[in-house]
Amino acid sequence: MRNGRAKPVPGFLAARSLEAARLDRIAKEAAAVPFAVAGSYDRSAIMKAAIASARAQKAKGSRAPWSQLVGAALKNIWRTAKAQRAFAAH
Repeated sequence: MRNGRAKPVPGFLAARSLEAARLDRIAKEAAAVPFAVAGSYDRSAIMKAAIASARAQKAKGSRAPWSQLVGAALKNIWRTAKAQRAFAAH
């Protein structure tokens, strides 16, 4: 009886979930990169991490405008970068 059933085909929700998980993984990888190197900030890494974080939030269904998502992500990433720089200085 079970063999007669059709196998489920991944649909929209599964694809959306997989995409959200992929973007979340990319955001975590981007946030793991050191943002402060040799006493200066790596602005390229900071921007990449902020954009990856904003994309992940958008994929999770956030209705906030893109500028707000990027702005909030940049605040968080800069906070992390400043903490990394202070930790490396001591």
